[in-house]
Amino acid sequence: MHEKIVHFLNSLDSTSYADIIDAVERKRGECIFFSPSSGLIWQHSCGTFYIAGEMNDEIAEHIPSSGLAAVHSPSISQYMLNEMGWDGSEATYLYVYNKHTVFETNSLIVPLTIDFLSFVTGHYNVSSDEDIRNAIENRHLFGMFSDKGELMAFAGFHGEDAMGMLTVLPEYRRKGLGELMEKHLIATCIREERKAYCNVFLSNIASCSLQEKLGLERGRILSWWIWKDPV
Repeated sequence: MHEKIVHFLNSLDSTSYADIIDAVERKRGECIFFSPSSGLIWQHSCGTFYIAGEMNDEIAEHIPSSGLAAVHSPSISQYMLNEMGWDGSEATYLYVYNKHTVFETNSLIVPLTIDFLSFVTGHYNVSSDEDIRNAIENRHLFGMFSDKGELMAFAGFHGEDAMGMLTVLPEYRRKGLGELMEKHLIATCIREERKAYCNVFLSNIASCSLQEKLGLERGRILSWWIWKDPV
């Protein structure tokens, strides 16, 4: 089953579906629904649903009633938003590092400890506190410190294994720290033998430019992050 799913996604666009391919290949979660003629619903180990394909009656029967979903399909996302009452934000690009070049790591970048939880949540509000706590506990949230011991920037991995949380403190911006932080995340992915990818909102021009500068490829199919609380 797993090989068939990976083959199906690769036949569509291996870059656009790199996040799902990575989860399937590493058995991070389980298949909820799969039909080569309809699409795929995969639930990641962290609980997030990945959905791909085209809207039709067959896949509609298996769409979850609530949760968090990354929907790689405009027709399915519109159905979930307009007919099922899910909420969402603007579309995102999926950027993937498909090269084998390993960036050098910086000795000033180290895993953050739980002592920094409140600091990070105070400067980054896209992820939940639980997501950030889990990243810290898994040693997957990193900080870059100045020679005076001051935290200048941080970045890490979301529960779905995507690179993100990249934040440079205002007084340290325009010094190339964001680039150094993402290079560290990419190097971490390569060391752990998994795909390096991230989701970027279409309006985030600065982040799009950074991904292209670092050599990441952009998937041609957009993704929508949508959510709905249980009734």
